[in-house]
Amino acid sequence: MPDYVPARGFKEMENLIKLYENQRSPIYIYFYGEKDKAGRSWCPDCVAAEDTIMSAFRTHAPADCMILVVDVGNREFWMGKENLFRKPPYSVEGIPTLIRWKGVERLDGDQLLKMSLLELFFEETDPKKSTFVAQ
Repeated sequence: MPDYVPARGFKEMENLIKLYENQRSPIYIYFYGEKDKAGRSWCPDCVAAEDTIMSAFRTHAPADCMILVVDVGNREFWMGKENLFRKPPYSVEGIPTLIRWKGVERLDGDQLLKMSLLELFFEETDPKKSTFVAQ
């Protein structure tokens, strides 16, 4: 089963990536909008996709992977010009977003409502299932 590691905000996410990037592979980063005390995000797209994403994590993510679950903050922060999540190397333009760390693979927005895309995403990014052979 994948390890889920929560991160609240940019700095905590960066610290966790530095801690784990040479120890774990693959690392996936799931960005979502901050949740209230009742556990509901201010981001309606995040709320709509959450069940599908969590199901895909349980059924399709590699068992030995790490999933960094990143709270990008409240709506005001997310919309701000100084939002570091929007800058490289993350370049997150919308939430929810799922990326593979140190990879080009990414799903965002409505793509995360489609289990078939999530299944393909994990299949293509799992080193044990990948059909690519390095030479």
